[in-house]
Amino acid sequence: MASDNGIIPGGGKVVLPLLALGGIALWINYVYRRRQEEVDDTEEDYLSKLPDDVLRSILGNLTVRDAARTTTLSTRWKYLFASTQLQQQPTFRFKCTNMFGVRHFAHSHCSYNQEKDKFMNGLYQFLRLYSGRTVDSIELRCCFVREFPSAFTHWFQSLSRISVQSLYLSFECYPSSSRKLLKFSLEALSQSLEHLILSGCVVLSSPRVRFNSLTTLALRSVVLTSGHLEGVLSSCSNLKKLNIEFSELPSKLQLTGTVIDVVILECDGGKEIDLHAACLRTLVYLIKNDVTFFFSFVPMLENVMVSRFFLHLKYSYIFGDHARDLPNQVKSLTLEFFPDQDDFPIAIPTEMKTFRKLTNLRLIPVTSHGILQIFELSRLLGDFPLLQSLTFAVFKVTGQMERTRSRRPPPSLKGHNRLKEVIYYGFDGLEIEMEFVVYILKCAIVLEQVFLSPRVLSYFSCGPHPKANASFSEEKRNSIQQKLHGQAISSKARVVIE
Repeated sequence: MASDNGIIPGGGKVVLPLLALGGIALWINYVYRRRQEEVDDTEEDYLSKLPDDVLRSILGNLTVRDAARTTTLSTRWKYLFASTQLQQQPTFRFKCTNMFGVRHFAHSHCSYNQEKDKFMNGLYQFLRLYSGRTVDSIELRCCFVREFPSAFTHWFQSLSRISVQSLYLSFECYPSSSRKLLKFSLEALSQSLEHLILSGCVVLSSPRVRFNSLTTLALRSVVLTSGHLEGVLSSCSNLKKLNIEFSELPSKLQLTGTVIDVVILECDGGKEIDLHAACLRTLVYLIKNDVTFFFSFVPMLENVMVSRFFLHLKYSYIFGDHARDLPNQVKSLTLEFFPDQDDFPIAIPTEMKTFRKLTNLRLIPVTSHGILQIFELSRLLGDFPLLQSLTFAVFKVTGQMERTRSRRPPPSLKGHNRLKEVIYYGFDGLEIEMEFVVYILKCAIVLEQVFLSPRVLSYFSCGPHPKANASFSEEKRNSIQQKLHGQAISSKARVVIE
């Protein structure tokens, strides 16, 4: 009986003008079952007589599961699978939690040795099956690596037989004490990696190994002892992006090497950060303790973003003496701060004479006060004579942070001849906010646009905010527009109200 796809499993004539993928999958499943049932295999296989390039084209359009099944048919099919680039490249995930279920929180200390052996066998079967192939992404989450150190080290090193582009290694399934973390050296990894994510370990440097292909390095919940990050960076001759999150940093940290973008979020330690990276262009830092930044050698630096972690308001950040020698290329600065605190250093955004070449300034105050109660606007704009774009993203909060503060007198008008764009998020149209906008309109000589929005955005948080999609009613929008009409000194200025 012929199938709907023109294939006669018994060995009759096969119609293959354009072979449907569904028919191929059915054929593979059929022959796979016949092999398992050990039926008579003397009937002629017309499909296997097709040229290699045709079969590779067919396999390349199958799912990984169906294509892998062909390896049981014959030695030729195993070779074809190994030499075929599949169009569908999923992330290959190996998780020890799958052995016992997510409810077994302490499974890293149990004695399921038989299941662990099966897990290790699965890893080595993967190596054998994909040896010589290219794999986009592999994810390994396993908390009992320290129980089989030699076996895992051999597996990591054997990955070099597979061209892996992205590798995610997590050695702790649940939060654990840093004293118990696995000490992991990059020497155990293939030098052909492009993207590497490490989690739940103490990262050791590898001065004897060069990672010429690695462009992205992400470290999550790791411990970096003194000198080890510097050693890692020196081993990566082409690293472009460095991301460190929820980790423990040494007291003094120097960022070196070829890295271009650095993001450090919610890490402990790191009281002195020395930037000595010739290619560094962007620095993003969310602090959890007092931090001093030293810009020792950053000739390409363009963007700086610094914030204090919301739950650690008592800590502050300082730009060290080396910041005075920053070259003129620093064009963008983003600062998130909490002006309602007693120790609020208003001098941070207003006394940084080193950033006088800024063209783009973003200030993100988290406050219960109006914006004119925070800034001396004439002083703020005067410190940045080349500023072209000014953005405020104001978070209004109440409760313990709310305090009484005397209102400052209206700022004296002082013309600014470069400012072209002002963006104000968290704008509610209150009287004190309207005074701010009027001041901008009257002093910005070449102003082109003022954008006002009640929405609340953060450059440091990807979580949703209750006012993320807020907008003014038509009546409110018209009222604001009328009050601002005719206030601008620039003939090009227009006010856009969301």
